[in-house]
Amino acid sequence: MVNSLLDMGYHIGKGMNDPIGQFVSHPNLWFMAPEELKDWQFKAIRQAFDYHYDKCEFYRNYCENNGGTKPEEIKSYEDLFKIPQMPVEAFKTTVVSSIPTNRIKTVVTTSGTSGNPSYLVRDFRSLLWTGIPIARWAINHWAIRMVKDAVKRYDGNPERYGMCIGNRKTYEEAIKEGYKESLKNIYTGVFTPEPNETSAWITNAFSTIMPLTKLLAIPIDFYLKGFKFDSEKILKLIKERNKKNKMMLFVGFHYALNELMKYMDKTGEKLSLDPDGSNQCFILMAGGWKKLSGEKVDKAQFKKKLSEHFGIWEPYILDVYGFGESSLLTFDFCPEKIMHIPPTVLAVTRDPETLEIQDYGKEGLLSVWDPTMHSFPSFVITDDIVKLTEPFECECGLTTQTMKYIGRAPEAELRSCGLRLQKSLTEEDEKGLKELKEKQKLRTDIGI
Repeated sequence: MVNSLLDMGYHIGKGMNDPIGQFVSHPNLWFMAPEELKDWQFKAIRQAFDYHYDKCEFYRNYCENNGGTKPEEIKSYEDLFKIPQMPVEAFKTTVVSSIPTNRIKTVVTTSGTSGNPSYLVRDFRSLLWTGIPIARWAINHWAIRMVKDAVKRYDGNPERYGMCIGNRKTYEEAIKEGYKESLKNIYTGVFTPEPNETSAWITNAFSTIMPLTKLLAIPIDFYLKGFKFDSEKILKLIKERNKKNKMMLFVGFHYALNELMKYMDKTGEKLSLDPDGSNQCFILMAGGWKKLSGEKVDKAQFKKKLSEHFGIWEPYILDVYGFGESSLLTFDFCPEKIMHIPPTVLAVTRDPETLEIQDYGKEGLLSVWDPTMHSFPSFVITDDIVKLTEPFECECGLTTQTMKYIGRAPEAELRSCGLRLQKSLTEEDEKGLKELKEKQKLRTDIGI
């Protein structure tokens, strides 16, 4: 049913001659051959560049001051790399927007490592285009992977194998039955306030798929509702939900999850939600490592700690990477433990000092062209150091670029980004951000 609805989006986009709409809704979005993927990226990013160059005055001025590339110059895939990318710092100093104020659906903020968050406007189309690729991935890849994992683990155990696959002859039949069972059992717990209380990017990223969860009647709890972190209450709620909903998905910042584990250590409590993965429980950890730095907890140790406290199979504890200036959201679900970048996003690395585009495989600043962000030009240079690959067909079945996160770039290495930005920034730009902050009623944090 959901796939059919998404297919409608593809045909509507085709009828309206809308390459971006077609691309994000494409039935084979995550499974295209590399050359076909590049062709779609070219059409979508060229369309986005043409639109944002026309609609966003700040970005147009930025382009004129940084190479002068114009939309009519983009005639091939290779030309995409000429399209100017802005430092993420731009979103901390001005309102970068391609839409009128009456079209703003919500304002998202990043955590603000330096205490100065980005303010990012979103319209309905941006939220929709963010959610559709995630839904495609969940339906066409995640579900199949779950069945394959079940076969691999329980092929030698007739009872467990029967629970997962039964007498069905194909994965497709098993998946259909699995969906029915999942909808009866699945539950989601989010370690943030509700979306109408905070503008934190993780809450808003999650909210893009909330219409789907409502359609499927999937129960969701926001554990920090009202910005109150009550460990005893949260733990009690998880236990109550687990009596009925065995397939549990938890989403949260590392430091929020850590707070609950501290409480569990004090009380001596531990959960046993899914020790062997048979219930298919997941923990998705996103951002916030800097708030754990004082405790010197590395990722491997932290995953092990989560597994021990929640009683969740460690391979299903996933590290999530994303940033509010783009729709890019990825996690290490691949059996190879690599992060697949959404195929809608084209990514490169840049040398931190010169900002020159580097060859794939070299460590550098993650820089993306994301055509799915309709509300502002998501052509940005981040302050994160990563390693990237070209698009390739992975053994897990996906065809995307992949990413390895290295860490944050030192401030000294970001001087080139600041100098590039200063060429385009005016007092009027800074005034616009001040006005948006005054109108912005939501808190930018999650309460802890």
